[in-house]
Amino acid sequence: MYNPLDLVVRIVWSSRKQTPMDWSDIRNNTSVHTFYWIHEGKGTFHTEDQTYEVIQGMLFYMEPGAQMHMENSKESPLTISMILFDCCAVSYQTPEWQLPQSIHRMDIPFYSRYHSERALRLDHAFNEITESWLLGNHYREMESCALLLKLLAILHRPDHFSEPGNTTSIIFKIKEELETRFEEQLFIREIASKYAISESYLRKMFMSHIGQSPKEYLTEVRLRQSERYLTYTNYTFKRIARQCGYHDEYHFSKAFRNWKGVSPSMFRKNEKR
Repeated sequence: MYNPLDLVVRIVWSSRKQTPMDWSDIRNNTSVHTFYWIHEGKGTFHTEDQTYEVIQGMLFYMEPGAQMHMENSKESPLTISMILFDCCAVSYQTPEWQLPQSIHRMDIPFYSRYHSERALRLDHAFNEITESWLLGNHYREMESCALLLKLLAILHRPDHFSEPGNTTSIIFKIKEELETRFEEQLFIREIASKYAISESYLRKMFMSHIGQSPKEYLTEVRLRQSERYLTYTNYTFKRIARQCGYHDEYHFSKAFRNWKGVSPSMFRKNEKR
């Protein structure tokens, strides 16, 4: 298993092509990871054990070693973006980088279908990557790799493959809201009401998906952020408390000590050594 934050990618080939009427092909390079995004048209993809009728808005992800045969529908030829890339995971544990770890398969489904806004978003993402990538131009290659990482961030979101409005999607929207609004005086009952669910149901679903209650998770977000302030700034404890959503320095210091086992001042002193 890998942390998506640790991903490093290198695109080895990228193209968007409109296939001719009689087009058929195989997956030629099986040594790297591959995305096939269907912009338009119809066709058939065959793997070793299954056949897929391919239409607009479909995404196929293939790990190294997997085989596939592809062919057009003669009535409506395919327009496809292909991205061939290698990747590894390189974790960072302050202050050192760890050794790269190879990734045989990413945590992405082999096949997925997109509609409406999500389809448009991915269509735009693949267009950006294929237009940006230019072999031999280091700056364009770097830009396209950054765009691929942006796409991978979307595909790794826990709620990405959930239907908008279902429980999983709502829970992760609330999670992200807590992560971005932690400076404010938030009330869980008001957030639950905003998403038209009860406070008790929100707590139950949060425990199921996140492993913590909303209040516990918000506290963790605030204290993680306070760690950064203590380590990388000279802000006063009063200012840190205010910017992390605490009424005063006393309540912040008490929460921090309960979490880390030391006071904010001792933590900062240890980090500055």
